Amino acid sequence: MQRLHSVRRTVARRRPDQAGIGQPSRSRAFTLIELLVVIGIIGVLGAILLPVVNSAREEAVSVRCKSNLRQLGLAMALYIEHHNGHLMPVHNSFTDYWFGSRSSPHSRVFDRTTGYLYPFLGVTRAVELCPGFSPDTRFDGQLVGYAYNFYEVLSSGGETYRKGLGPQVNYSQIRNPSRVVVFADGARVMGGNVEENYYLHTPQGAPGGFPSVHFRHNGQANVLFADWRVESVRPQQTATSGDQPVGDFRDSSNWVESYVPRPPD
Repeated sequence: MQRLHSVRRTVARRRPDQAGIGQPSRSRAFTLIELLVVIGIIGVLGAILLPVVNSAREEAVSVRCKSNLRQLGLAMALYIEHHNGHLMPVHNSFTDYWFGSRSSPHSRVFDRTTGYLYPFLGVTRAVELCPGFSPDTRFDGQLVGYAYNFYEVLSSGGETYRKGLGPQVNYSQIRNPSRVVVFADGARVMGGNVEENYYLHTPQGAPGGFPSVHFRHNGQANVLFADWRVESVRPQQTATSGDQPVGDFRDSSNWVESYVPRPPD
């Protein structure tokens, strides 16, 4: 009997306190001021982090764009090797262009498989389209995000002429490949709108020139030079404003020197 009473006393001591069972717990609620402070802190953190996230996203797009340009450069190098050292033309008619062809001068649909570089791109397709390119289209979705150098050749008389309407320049003619541009982020301004453009023109400061470099990567444009390196450049002058201005990255005094290789002596 004494042992039974001892066990009961031990169990009673181990039994949890039942005094608060069934009673609602009293937790301290946030005051209105505390809630406003928390909301304010979250807002400040969002304002700080959002530009960082956007900048990182834009940088990722620019990296993909540079990769496209490097692949275009590799394809161009292969084209040159297979064409006795000659660079490809911008176009040979109003139906055949460097990036493809269309059935008539009035058609807006292009066949990319006929582009000059297409056979050298392997399984890599649509590298002509910059991932950060979204202006108005001229060819029904056949965007040409990169512009090919329009003025690469000097004739024997010292005058520029369109590629495709004369003999193509030989790579050996380029005296300073590190300064001659092959491709760049391109666009043009027509009727106040920014739209795609497949070639680079002389700057607006030169006679008959107009801006054709599109600074769409955080205010910079990616450029492929004839030594096959890719760089991001800032505008020298712009014709439009905003986050993606169109303009030039060299002034008119340097444009011809950089864009037009000298003929061999």
